[in-house]
Amino acid sequence: MIGIIRKIWNHFFKEKDIRGEEYQIGNVKFHNSHIDSLVPQLVTIGDNFISAPGSIILAHDASLYLHTECYRIEETIIGDNVFLGANAVVLPGVTIGDNCIIGAGAVVTKDIKSNLVVAGNPARLICTVEDYINKCKFKGTLLEAPSEFGVIYKNKRLSIKAKNILRDSAINHIKNKKC
Repeated sequence: MIGIIRKIWNHFFKEKDIRGEEYQIGNVKFHNSHIDSLVPQLVTIGDNFISAPGSIILAHDASLYLHTECYRIEETIIGDNVFLGANAVVLPGVTIGDNCIIGAGAVVTKDIKSNLVVAGNPARLICTVEDYINKCKFKGTLLEAPSEFGVIYKNKRLSIKAKNILRDSAINHIKNKKC
């Protein structure tokens, strides 16, 4: 009986623990980004998001804490169909539009409009996604992904056999330059 009363008391009168709150993400939940652990609920990610290892998405900035004992928090929004490259960092308050590619190591300090490719520190416009696709086609560097890749993309476990097929396909592409 005391346990029930304690649970009711804690539910109504204790401070709520927000650490369990999560960021919002669309239909693809498989990614390699580190999401802000202080205020993850201020991070929103759209559908079809892919990110490489080491990428970070922030919604807070504690750089002024030693000087002011305050920190800045802002909502960070990533649109649909966005790729975030390895070790890229998205800073607090940034909005990345739909269909964007963020290059490896980029530090995104300002909003990015839809359909753009950015890279660098700070991230700067490289070209449109359409231009980037055409450049890769011209250079012959596009590889049609094997069907097993869809298993990864749809949040399912990838078998060792499927990983080997994916790796072998990439190696054959490089040797034969075929798509």
